[in-house]
Amino acid sequence: MSNAGKNLRKLGIVAGGGPLPVAIARAARAAGRDVFIVGIEGAAGREIESFSHAWVRIGAMGEFLRLLKREGCEDLVLIGGIKRPDLSKLGLDMTAVRLLPRAAGWMREGDDGLLRGLTEFLEKDHGFRIVGAHEIAASLLAPEGVVTSRAPSSQDEADIDRAVTAALAIGALDIGQGAIACRGIVLALEAAEGTDEMLKRVARLPQEIRGRGEKREGVLVKLSKPGQERRVDLPTIGVETVERVAAAGLAGIAVEAGGALIADAEAVVQAANRRGIFVVGLARNRIDRASP
Repeated sequence: MSNAGKNLRKLGIVAGGGPLPVAIARAARAAGRDVFIVGIEGAAGREIESFSHAWVRIGAMGEFLRLLKREGCEDLVLIGGIKRPDLSKLGLDMTAVRLLPRAAGWMREGDDGLLRGLTEFLEKDHGFRIVGAHEIAASLLAPEGVVTSRAPSSQDEADIDRAVTAALAIGALDIGQGAIACRGIVLALEAAEGTDEMLKRVARLPQEIRGRGEKREGVLVKLSKPGQERRVDLPTIGVETVERVAAAGLAGIAVEAGGALIADAEAVVQAANRRGIFVVGLARNRIDRASP
């Protein structure tokens, strides 16, 4: 390891599902950082085992903190998908039980309130520094412009603006990050079920009001919520997103350039080109113009 690498703070990665935890770990290791991954049981994939790691159940907050401190982690990345747990089956340890009254207050402020509260707890109570995935691996951020063979049509551009307005509106209410519009009509808004389930709902709608394989129409837009904590829960798309967009008959995906993560961008572009779908990164000023 280089002298520069020796001076870097050790990175702990709290890993949920999907390819991003390992992508972050690889980027950190390439930069000379030591990495330790805490995998959430039932969420993280076995691929984390190629790094120094441990497995922790989601309710074992004390064990989670003990492991990160034992390993000397100073910076933390919280990354990857975790399904909403059944609180009655969590098996909370005493650290988690003591945290419950505060967590209940965070949850009353919505998902963003919960993430802000958890971030503050880890930083102020336990001395960690929370860093965004994009601060470790900037290459994961969506670039500006079209990255696929297919580009948006004029109707697609109008649908993008319509979905941007809808996504910002629900984001301001801390409901969700995604919206789908087709022919100027908002077909779906993301709520607690997440993007994948929203896309499944659209795929079940009558084909008369959405696109289909031979004539794709409609756009998925994913944006950060206005004012959200951007170090955690940046909008993310991956190959599975592309496949679900294709199954719903949609024409494409739009995210904020520099404000969304693309998990395995090369594979995403290949899948989108194979399905005849566009992927585009939107400039911030365009998003602001569509703000409700």
